[in-house]
Amino acid sequence: MKRRILAAVLLLLSLLSCAAAAQELPGVECFSPGLVRLSEIEAKAPAMIAEAENVNVVRAGFARDLSVLSGMLEGMTIRYEAAPGGELLSFVRDGETLGVYDLPKDGQASDADALLGALAGRAVLERVQLEEIAGWLEGLSAGDELLLGFSVAEPFVLRRTRSDDGTRLTRIDFEAGGIARGDEAVWHVTGFLRQPAGRAPKDTFELVVKQDEKNFMELSYSSTRSSEITKKNAAGTARVTSSVKAAGKLAGSGISSRLSVTTKNAWTADGENLQEKITITATLNHQDNTPGRRMQRLNAVEAETKHVIGLATREGDDDAVELSDQLTLTLKLDGNTYAEGGMDVAMRVGGEASLRDAEARAWDEEAVRELAAAVYAQLDADVKERIQTGLNGL
Repeated sequence: MKRRILAAVLLLLSLLSCAAAAQELPGVECFSPGLVRLSEIEAKAPAMIAEAENVNVVRAGFARDLSVLSGMLEGMTIRYEAAPGGELLSFVRDGETLGVYDLPKDGQASDADALLGALAGRAVLERVQLEEIAGWLEGLSAGDELLLGFSVAEPFVLRRTRSDDGTRLTRIDFEAGGIARGDEAVWHVTGFLRQPAGRAPKDTFELVVKQDEKNFMELSYSSTRSSEITKKNAAGTARVTSSVKAAGKLAGSGISSRLSVTTKNAWTADGENLQEKITITATLNHQDNTPGRRMQRLNAVEAETKHVIGLATREGDDDAVELSDQLTLTLKLDGNTYAEGGMDVAMRVGGEASLRDAEARAWDEEAVRELAAAVYAQLDADVKERIQTGLNGL
């Protein structure tokens, strides 16, 4: 629920931004001007409100009966508010506020904070810019922290290739560089990143990260962008189709993954207002042959998420952005559905803060018990009966 969670979601969706111009329309160069505007506002650490409704849990772990949970979530709205003064979490059910809670501040920085801070203000779903990637890589020094406990062990040395007219960087090749985790041996990085021009450009990255013959990973990424105008300056569709593949070995055991992401932005505009409907579908297939993974049900993982995002922006209105997101998720472990559900989220980033400090109380174990009691008091008689039947069976 922390602000850095929002930053992490922006990081899974994209790396870098494009600049928004007056009444800029979606296309190859900029997939979503509305999300660009959102990123610019979010970089200023503004007030934010997010509400989740229609939370639907079809499967959760290996639970056989979710009828009680469904009864508890029926009519429930979970509201998150953030401002420079703090963060609040509220629960409202059938129009009645059950509790408003002040979220604790852990005060601990993670190894991802620096990277997420560098991504603040970056727009989502926009094309990676090789100039910025090359500058970032060459700016890293030995000892600089990366993600997952890795740090730079050997500074990166790159070879750059520019377009025939010299105006664009089209490819970078890794001539040297390595990363390491703790006292482990260095993982050397080789390969290239290529970014052509054109009306439907296809970015291609091919990298190999290798420690030895039993520990290596081959990574490949491709992304194709296209745009169709159905009515000049008034309507059209922008598309991005991307895939990431990883295959290799860890401690001699084979591991492979494939992530495919399809995004479509169906938009309309009138010169001042831009309406966008962005559909994002992501599928993941992961195979891990490490001994013991099958016993953990982690030998084969399949996941699919779908977002349907609606947002509207107006020229000259840089104070706030409102958007909606219909989210669904399915997760399978070794062919068995482990999690399935969805929710509707409405969000506003920017505008005036509305934290209600006087009404908030600490979020602790006692607060959780009181919230559970408040929810129980509102449940239908048949749900309470199922709860009692379950308790009697313990």
